[in-house]
Amino acid sequence: ANNSNLTATDAIDANNQNENKKYPKTCQNCCHTIIRTAHPSGCYIARLSLTLIHDGTNRTTIMCVLFLFLATAVAAFNLPSYPQQQHHELPRAAFISTSISSVGAIVNQPAFALENANSRPAAKVAASSSSVSGIDINNGSTQSIKTIIYNNLSVNVDGVQVPVASWRPSIDNNENIQINNNLYYQHRISVSKIGKALAGWKLPSFVDRNFSLRPSSFDDSNNNVQISSSSHQQLPQSAPVVLLAHGYLGSRFDLSHLGEALAAQGFLVLAPEYPESLAASYDATESTSGVPIDRTMITNKLLEMLTKEWNVQPTAYGIVGHSLGCGTVDRTGDGSWTRVCLAGGYPSLKGSNSLFIGSVNDGAVSVSRAVDALRENNFASLNEETIRSQSWDKLPSRASLIFNNPSNAPNHISFLAEGTNDAMVKFLSPLLPLSRWLGIPVLDFDKYQISRDSKATGEVVIPLVVDYLKEMMRVS
Repeated sequence: ANNSNLTATDAIDANNQNENKKYPKTCQNCCHTIIRTAHPSGCYIARLSLTLIHDGTNRTTIMCVLFLFLATAVAAFNLPSYPQQQHHELPRAAFISTSISSVGAIVNQPAFALENANSRPAAKVAASSSSVSGIDINNGSTQSIKTIIYNNLSVNVDGVQVPVASWRPSIDNNENIQINNNLYYQHRISVSKIGKALAGWKLPSFVDRNFSLRPSSFDDSNNNVQISSSSHQQLPQSAPVVLLAHGYLGSRFDLSHLGEALAAQGFLVLAPEYPESLAASYDATESTSGVPIDRTMITNKLLEMLTKEWNVQPTAYGIVGHSLGCGTVDRTGDGSWTRVCLAGGYPSLKGSNSLFIGSVNDGAVSVSRAVDALRENNFASLNEETIRSQSWDKLPSRASLIFNNPSNAPNHISFLAEGTNDAMVKFLSPLLPLSRWLGIPVLDFDKYQISRDSKATGEVVIPLVVDYLKEMMRVS
């Protein structure tokens, strides 16, 4: 491409004359497109992409290179055209669409290697009854094994089907449950949704990705909780109910580790997908009435379905929110509800039972915004060392925990389940350096890429939240 005596076609043919049979037609067309319309550096980017792809490199690395390819295309709009033969010219405006089509075809090549959650070792399970005495095959000791059930439910909100993740304890010993170790949460990351929300970009939907997430209970070091799915939507007739409200660009699986832990303690847990979810499972504007559905509409419909359609009689209500979900916490229910806010701007002042958890390392929502409200409204400050050692006795009805040590304090997304965070970082990691350079907010995913502290944060936060909900909602 740097030889002015060669046309673009001559250059690529000279470079690849012995490799045309090796590369699929899609790859050849992609490389031709780059050289004809962008910049000589596009040649090297394209050839690197082809080498990575056909050496079986995973798609995360490939996406990084292809992103550089698209960046080269954008830069080409501000560079003079290179001499080309007339019949090889392609309008620069058409270059992006042609390039995106080529990239999409490459990414979707079925023969290329991809690391995903399904490649992990199968989880170990112990029994299939709801609560039995089992033998730990590691040391022969007898222990109680709890079974929790995951269901993928949905509610119809003004003509829009909204997915709802559900965790519950097994109803009774006679419930027909088939325990298997191949249960995964089907999680989707819509890059088009993220690009539009964070940077105003309009990206094609074919770059969205699906992930299979491993339930946190499969990695329980005590091995005394097992999780399964049920083919029917039978729910307990009576139970304490907790809603989980994800944040901006979150998902219904963000707090799945908390959902599993609560279900193991007898709670029925429901996590709806709100319109701001990165999964983009539905279009909130396609309602029957023409009015876009929102969080309040979804929550209200879910609570109505719970009692009128699913025939559940809640013994008490609680709600846990993360980030933007803390607004949902404050707007939902009456003063009898128990509320927990994780990494939100302010504590909920609605009702007497309210727990606020924040961190000095939160780069998305400054915890300093909540300090005055906590003090003015008599929130008891919990000692971090006491919480870390799990040595508390009775928890106050209005309480706050602020992680104050910058060396080990969690960031904004450290409170979320490890699986959802790892999937997001794995997919976005090639773009995070560029996002920082461009000043695009990434909700602390750049920090989490380094800290990887979801599990460590959960080991501190989840026991506190579970015990707080049990105490305030009077669950034995």
